Amino acid sequence: MGSSHEGSEEAKARMLRAMVIGTGWAGEGYVAALRSSGVRVVALCGRSPEPAYALGARLGIEDVRTDWRVAIDQLAPDIVVVATPAGPHCEIVEYAAARGAHLICEKPLGRSADEARRMVAAVERAGVKHAYGATTRYAPGLSQARSLVADGAIGEVREVEVVSHFGMSPLQPYCWIHSLEQGGGVLGNVYTHFLAQAQYVTAGIPQWASGHTDLVVTRVPAGPAVHDFRTWEPLDATEAAAGEWRDNDAELAATVITELDLAGGGKVSALFRASAFTSARADGYFAIYGTTGTLHFDGYPWFHRLQHLTTASGRWTEIAIPAVDDPIQWGWKRLAADLVADIAGSGGEGYPTFRDGYVANRLIDQVRAAAAR
Repeated sequence: MGSSHEGSEEAKARMLRAMVIGTGWAGEGYVAALRSSGVRVVALCGRSPEPAYALGARLGIEDVRTDWRVAIDQLAPDIVVVATPAGPHCEIVEYAAARGAHLICEKPLGRSADEARRMVAAVERAGVKHAYGATTRYAPGLSQARSLVADGAIGEVREVEVVSHFGMSPLQPYCWIHSLEQGGGVLGNVYTHFLAQAQYVTAGIPQWASGHTDLVVTRVPAGPAVHDFRTWEPLDATEAAAGEWRDNDAELAATVITELDLAGGGKVSALFRASAFTSARADGYFAIYGTTGTLHFDGYPWFHRLQHLTTASGRWTEIAIPAVDDPIQWGWKRLAADLVADIAGSGGEGYPTFRDGYVANRLIDQVRAAAAR
């Protein structure tokens, strides 16, 4: 029988190795998430040296690169995380998958359905596992809502609705969110979350989408480069007026209707309404309406309250949901844990995959085409 030391060495040898591409908020989040699942993060890659090295130092990652291709070739990681804006997603995924790496890719999966289709083909051709970063699928309370819907607590589902106003300033400095080429816009970065949540709670399959989009602003002030959204602050009005301005071509408000087909044969209309610059009196909400009741979440997309209305009584009751200190980190952690479990052959079923990302991209293309008409 081997010693405990030998056993620990064997366990270390079996430990999965990962590299993370992207040195912003998501990159940091995935490093923590992978480590919590026992994965060793061997390298960090970023497009700009200074923020990449700063994050590496803060997280204790010594191997920091600016060339992700060389890093993949030299390190041969088991997992590659793509935590960048959508612009380079397709190129990175195709390269990493061809070299046998399992993948986690942030949403939106691609900039278009064509790109997303190529990415699905790449991972399926390579036979690797693939997780899609619609991490609000793990928001507190969603599993309770899914169980209530399945148990008939609101009767037959009739409608799903989300409304979210972000209250941003038009003086937020230019970044990738203002560029379709880089994967910006509320459809790719907010509708993707709504779609994942609506699918999960209702077990519905999206069929089509249509709607209206609005740029709201066509010009935005240029400011310091944004590497981490936690530091993205509006410019002073005088500073903005005196400085450079850049074009915005990404929708910053949208209204979308999506049809979901339910397992029992019914169809559900799902309404998505999000606006970057408007402010509301209350938090955003997410609601599921049925023939005998309603489930209503406060806060969007990370919920802090769930209530259940029974139509016959007219009474709302509180539904306890898990208390999570950092729901955003919780989402990254749960997605990474499910992927790692699946790689290990010990579960991990039901997490969002690249096929879900492709469906989202296909619907986004439909909405943008409808809006253009």
